[in-house]
Amino acid sequence: MSDQLSRTHQKTINADISAVIVKVDEAIGRNSTNSYTRSALREIREELAELKGKVEELSKSTSVLSPREREILLALQSGATAAAIARSFSVTEPTVKSHMAAIYRKLGVNNKTSALSEAVKRGLLSK
Repeated sequence: MSDQLSRTHQKTINADISAVIVKVDEAIGRNSTNSYTRSALREIREELAELKGKVEELSKSTSVLSPREREILLALQSGATAAAIARSFSVTEPTVKSHMAAIYRKLGVNNKTSALSEAVKRGLLSK
C-alpha cells in the first residue's frame, strides 16, 4: 500500500472514530437517567478515544521517508558528514541538508542524534 494511501486510510479511520465518539456523547446525554447505560457508554467513549490516539500515533510512525532520505539516514548512521554524503551521491551539500531537514521534520526531531535514535525506535534503522 502506498504511503499516501495509508495516510488517507488513517485519516478516514480517525474521522470515523471521531464521528462515533460524537454519537456516544449524544447517547450519554439522552440516557442521563440510566446510570448503567451512561457508565457503559462512557467506557466505550474512553476506549474509542484511546483507539483514536493509537491511530494518530500510527500515522506519525508511518510517515515514511523517501528512498533518498533513507539512504542519507543510513549514511548519517555510518558517521558520514553532510559534505561526504553530498560527494557520495553527487549532489550539493545544501541538497543533503535539505533532505536532513525533511528527515528531522518527518521524525519529529531537530538534530542528527535524535533522528538516528528515533529511526531505530521506529524500526527504520537497525542498531
